[in-house]
Parts: sequence; structure tokens; C-alpha cells
Amino acid sequence: MDELAGRVAVITGAGSGMGRAFAVRFAAEGMKIVAADIEPDALDATVAEVAAAGHDITGFRTDVADPQAVRQLADAAFERYGAVHLLCNNAGVEGYLDGPIWAATDRDWEWTVGVNFWSVVHGIRAFVPRMLAAGEPGHVVNTCSMTAVVGARNMYAVTKHAVLALSEVLAADLRDLDAPIGVTALCPGMIATSLFRGIRNRPAELRNDAEPDGSQEGRELRERMDAMLAAGMPPAEVADLLATAVRRGDSYLLTDHDWDDRIRQRHESILAAAVGPLIPARESGADDE
Repeated sequence: MDELAGRVAVITGAGSGMGRAFAVRFAAEGMKIVAADIEPDALDATVAEVAAAGHDITGFRTDVADPQAVRQLADAAFERYGAVHLLCNNAGVEGYLDGPIWAATDRDWEWTVGVNFWSVVHGIRAFVPRMLAAGEPGHVVNTCSMTAVVGARNMYAVTKHAVLALSEVLAADLRDLDAPIGVTALCPGMIATSLFRGIRNRPAELRNDAEPDGSQEGRELRERMDAMLAAGMPPAEVADLLATAVRRGDSYLLTDHDWDDRIRQRHESILAAAVGPLIPARESGADDE
């Protein structure tokens, strides 16, 4: 999708961090922006900033973990602008960081997976069929993480591995249809966002009764990680990279090379553990079943 001006972008998690930077950047390209976020004040600030620069933007408070809310977002976007060309499934939270994975509760899983993974599923289901029906050039950006391409160490990474896989399946399905819609799996590294303060938006009904704000260990980890992110790449730089990736139709966007050794280590470890030589499916008899 090399031409952005005059087209429509929907961006979730647009109240802060990368989502806000995406709204600002794509508006500067001449796109009409539909900004979605669960925090009304943050969303209003993004809308005010973009509108003050003379651009067309509409904000919708949206809980992306709720499929009905995402369908309503799609309805509103198409009703207002008649089309959607760029979908950025960007909303995310740091999720469960309060101990070993087996200690996570049902509520921990529901919150983390609901926002980080199911929101992307909801976005794809609500928007992509309508984008296909329109027959116009389009693009879907799913925010994964550099943790999606290295060995997973926590629940957040589990969800981001899943989003990466979902992005690859979506891209393959669209190619099979010869559809004019591209897909980019965005894998940011250390970006200066408020990711590790996401627990502020955790619904009361999904907080654990014993430790509603997380464990002491988890709170200390969030504080350390928040301080590390503060020194990371500015979200505006990610937005610049993403605009280029959308224009070129890049399948993957990794924001930096600091993680390259960890990426190689993971895949080399997988290959080193392979059992036996690679055998073509027909030769192995696998397609006879």
C-alpha cells in the first residue's frame, strides 16, 4: 500500500506509546485516523494532538479484549469513513509477571491473553472481511514483540509468539486469495513506552483477590523494566519505520539488531535438537495417510 494520503487507519492502543505515535505519523501522511483506547483521558489527548495539527481523527473508547466492542469499533469506522485501509492491532499489556507460569491464575491468563492475543483475533475478524469486500489496497499491522522471535520467558512472550504465528497465517491466507492486503508483524525491542504500567487498566473482575496489584516481586520487576524502557527507542522512530514497512509491504519489522544473537541462538537450538535428517513429505510417506 504505497499510497497513504486520503486513506483510513484504525489504531488500537492509540492513547499512549507507539499507538499514539502511529496516529500522529499516519495523520501526517494525510490519512484519516480512527484511534481506539481503553483510557478515555489518554485517548482524548491523542485526538486533541492530532486534531490540533489539522488532521481528521475520531476517537472511540474500546476494550479490545471484548469482541463486541471491537465489532462496534469496526461499525463506527466504516460508518464514518466508508472504508478502512490500514488496521494496526497495537494494544497490549505486560501481563502476568508475578511468579512461575504454573502459579498464574485463570484471571491472569484471561487478562494477558485477552488483551495481547484475543484482541488481534477480534480485530482481524471484525475488519479484514470488510476490507476484502471493498477490494482496495490495504494493510494489517499486528504488534508482536522481539520476545516473539527469541526464547519465551514469561506469559507476555507466550502471547506475542501467538500473535506472530497468527500474523503469518493471516498473510498466507490473504496470499492464497491474491488479496491486495499486506500484513506486517511488528516486533519492537526496547521502546520508551508505559508498557509496564499496564496493570492500571486491569479490570477489577480480573484482579486476583489475594494480590489485586500483583505480587511484591512483580511490582519490583515492573518498576525495573519501566526504568529500562524509559531509555529505549522513541515511539516516533518506530512509527517512521512502520510507515516505510507498510509502503513496502514488509512481512516483518524488527526495530533493532540488539537481539540478533538471541534470535540466532533460539533457532540454532531448535535445529540442533532436530531428530534425523530432513525428508520430503512424499519420500517419507507422510502424504499417504
